Amino acid sequence: MTLPQAARLWRGLIDLGVLDASSEAELDRLALPAAGEPHHTDLPAGASAGALLAGAGTAAAVSQVVFPEEDRRDPYQEEGPDPGYRDYTLYVVDSPRFLLLPLPPVELTCGACGKSSAPDLTSFGAAAVLDLERTCPGCGARRDLGRDRARLRSGAIFLLEELCARAALSIELPRAPRDEELPDAAVAALLREAFGDYDELADGEAEPA
Repeated sequence: MTLPQAARLWRGLIDLGVLDASSEAELDRLALPAAGEPHHTDLPAGASAGALLAGAGTAAAVSQVVFPEEDRRDPYQEEGPDPGYRDYTLYVVDSPRFLLLPLPPVELTCGACGKSSAPDLTSFGAAAVLDLERTCPGCGARRDLGRDRARLRSGAIFLLEELCARAALSIELPRAPRDEELPDAAVAALLREAFGDYDELADGEAEPA
C-alpha cells in the first residue's frame, strides 16, 4: 500500500462516518532506521489523512477512538447498537528495507540453521517493525521471509512472510465480534479497494488500550 492509498482509506473511513471528523486523531511517525521514539502529534481528524502523505521513508500510525452509540457507523454492527469503544489505527511503512508486523512474534526460527531466538524488532504502537537487513544470531544469514518461521504469543507458528505487511488496519473492540469478517459491505469494499485481497486476523491476547 502506498501513502496516497493509505490516505484515501483513512479519508474514506471519515466520509463513511466510521471515524469522527469533528474530533482529533493521533499521528505517530517513526523515522527509519529508528533512532529514537516516534514523533507524536494530535491533529484534527479531517487533516490526519493528508498528514499521512508526509510520511515518506517512515513508519506512520494514525488512530482515533470512537463510540458507536455516539452516532458513529459501526462496521461490526449487525443487530442494534453495540455499546463500547472502537479503536481504529492505520499503520503504514514506507520503506523497502522495513516491514510491518501487525502481530509481533515472540520468537523467530532461522530457516537456514534452525536456531530459534527472540526477534530483534522495533516496537511501534501495538505492532512492530522488522528490519530486513537483520541477520540470524546463530549463522549470520539474513532474514528470509519465505523460509524463516515466527511464533506468536498464542503458540501459533507462521512463515514470517505471512505476518509481514506494508500496511494494516487495527480495530480494537472491548469484546470479540461474532464474526471476524466485516458485516458492513461498504466498509469491506473500502478495505478491498485499499488492500486488494486481505486477511482479517484476531489477536485475542491483545491488551486493551
